[in-house]
Amino acid sequence: MKLEDLEIDLKEFKGIGYKTALKLAKNKIKTVKDLFYYFPYKYLDLTKVSKIKDLKIGDTGVIIGKLTNLKLFPSPKGRMFLLQGIISDESGSLKVVWYNQPYLAKNLKGEPLLMLYGKLVKNSFGLNIQSPKFEILKSKEDFQGKIVPVYSEIENLTTNFFTKLIQNLIQKYNPQNLEDPLPEKILKKFNYPSLGEAILTLHQPKNLKDIEAAKERLSFEELLYLELALFLERKKLERNKAPIFEKDKELTKKFLNQFNFKLTAGQEKVLNEIFEDLKRGLPMNRLLQGETGAGKTLIAEILALNVIKDNCQVVFMAPTEILAQQHFQRFAKDFSIFDYGLGLITSGQIYYAQGGFRAFKNLSQIKHLLISGQIKIIIGTHSLIENNLTFQKVGLIIIDEQQRFGVEQRKKLLSQTKQEFLPHFLSMTATPIPRTLALAFYSDLDFSYLEEKPFGQKEIKTFVIAKKSENKMWEFIQKEINEGHQIFVICPRVEEKEDEIASVKKEYARVKKMFPEAKVEFLHGKMKSEEKEKILKKMQNNEIQILVSSSVVEVGIDLPLATVMIILSPERFGLAQLYQLRGRVGRSVHQGYCFLVPQKLSLKSKLRLRYFLQAKSALELSEYDLKLRGGGELLGERQAGIPDLAMKSLTNFKLVQKIRKISEELISSNLEKYPKLKKERIF
Repeated sequence: MKLEDLEIDLKEFKGIGYKTALKLAKNKIKTVKDLFYYFPYKYLDLTKVSKIKDLKIGDTGVIIGKLTNLKLFPSPKGRMFLLQGIISDESGSLKVVWYNQPYLAKNLKGEPLLMLYGKLVKNSFGLNIQSPKFEILKSKEDFQGKIVPVYSEIENLTTNFFTKLIQNLIQKYNPQNLEDPLPEKILKKFNYPSLGEAILTLHQPKNLKDIEAAKERLSFEELLYLELALFLERKKLERNKAPIFEKDKELTKKFLNQFNFKLTAGQEKVLNEIFEDLKRGLPMNRLLQGETGAGKTLIAEILALNVIKDNCQVVFMAPTEILAQQHFQRFAKDFSIFDYGLGLITSGQIYYAQGGFRAFKNLSQIKHLLISGQIKIIIGTHSLIENNLTFQKVGLIIIDEQQRFGVEQRKKLLSQTKQEFLPHFLSMTATPIPRTLALAFYSDLDFSYLEEKPFGQKEIKTFVIAKKSENKMWEFIQKEINEGHQIFVICPRVEEKEDEIASVKKEYARVKKMFPEAKVEFLHGKMKSEEKEKILKKMQNNEIQILVSSSVVEVGIDLPLATVMIILSPERFGLAQLYQLRGRVGRSVHQGYCFLVPQKLSLKSKLRLRYFLQAKSALELSEYDLKLRGGGELLGERQAGIPDLAMKSLTNFKLVQKIRKISEELISSNLEKYPKLKKERIF
């Protein structure tokens, strides 16, 4: 039996009603296979019996004893019914309390012998076991220890519902009959269970050790598919040719002499790594990771200069119109000492620049300048792909904040252009990628890290502000406004809700009231792109003094006058995200400040913020964040199609290393030998 054989619509089963099937489908559970892969989120260990006298406050355990003194009564305020009894074994007695479950009184009458599973707490009832699960026994010998799976509820579909449904399906379609796509040698090498055994174990576990082995085996398989796809993409890329570019030292020196600073050691190192790639004659596929303000754009300019000097063109794509405009302005200024033409294409603006002069152009004019080779560097948003541009000869594609641009995407960009080679590709990101995620999700890319910031940039002063000290913070903001500086106020939520978590709309109203004479605007991801661009442009022109925003400004424009970043409810953001937000300010000669104003701090949140204050780099923070939150939240949309089980395994660096090694071995030994591994999403 193959996995495809389990693609049976759940609506066909009598035990699943139409409404239930809709609820399941809404949560991406549409087939028998989906249910088999809907794994428990935790397990109750009911294998070991504890003595009452050995339990400590906070312990969760199994007790076998007689239930006596059962009483049902309303709570003091009459809001619920309480069911209370005494459980006793040979070592002692304890209170048992069930909340708002009066129907249990009938089931538990007559002093039954019970197996109880619950947590020992101390509250207004004294020491007691609170709302335990139970099983009525005829004798102690009746107790059979077991591991009980617990499934996440979906729209009132309980764990018991899933337990019964999945057990029925297991009886009908025995997973042990499933064909295993993994080669036998891998299963033996790592002592992994087969696919069917792993699925069965997670739904019908015999012990905790088997559960971990089953989880690793399934995670291994999913991540192996991903790695194979990435390695095949790399192989596909290496079958193409690319132009060879050498670094012209004199030309580069002339370019850098116009600035009053030198390249950092980190920038020199990264440039050497990239030029080594550009000499190979194979398409470069590199990701440049560097903190906000670390000098990635200068690297891009030096590379562009050394590509266009050999009569090739450079394509530079940015994620937003305002960022594309900013890059164009910078390139036009920095390349004004040369006689190279530059172009800008966004949905709102089209420009041409040369020798320090700029002029409006229409699309057809830009197309003519491109095909004739007069434009050497074209900058823009996704409009560069959407407008079917024809280039003369593209040697390098640079993309800001987008990690993927494979063979097919490059060919699509150049579909109107006749050239017999693929351009080199450099992606630049300020988003720190932990080494485990880099191994698992970006193994088709080579990495360069730009860790240090340019000389003279001041460290941003960061403070955690208690609610009672907020007034002092706002007084400080007034001083910064008086000095002509700009302020960001960041909220984790756009719309206001009943809780106290900061929202953009609520804080915008509050800030406007506090600073009636200041120019205050708001910004969030739900706004139309034209509205967002308009606000960012006003911010860039210093027409806004306080911008209340969602995290949409995490990756954005350079604002030399922005000095203060206020982050409300920082406990709602990831650590790397906080680091990125903080990097929006203090990017010039002015001192930058970051104020974190927590709403409600748990112990975990306190530790996270303390780590944020102490961490030396964004990469260090991202590693810590991965351990705390897992890969799913950090990857966002890039995790599409990867099951939760595999996502959780991304904190296991050794497992990811193991998978990468096996992927290389399988590719080098010819994948055709392993037909069962072939899946449409990969090959």
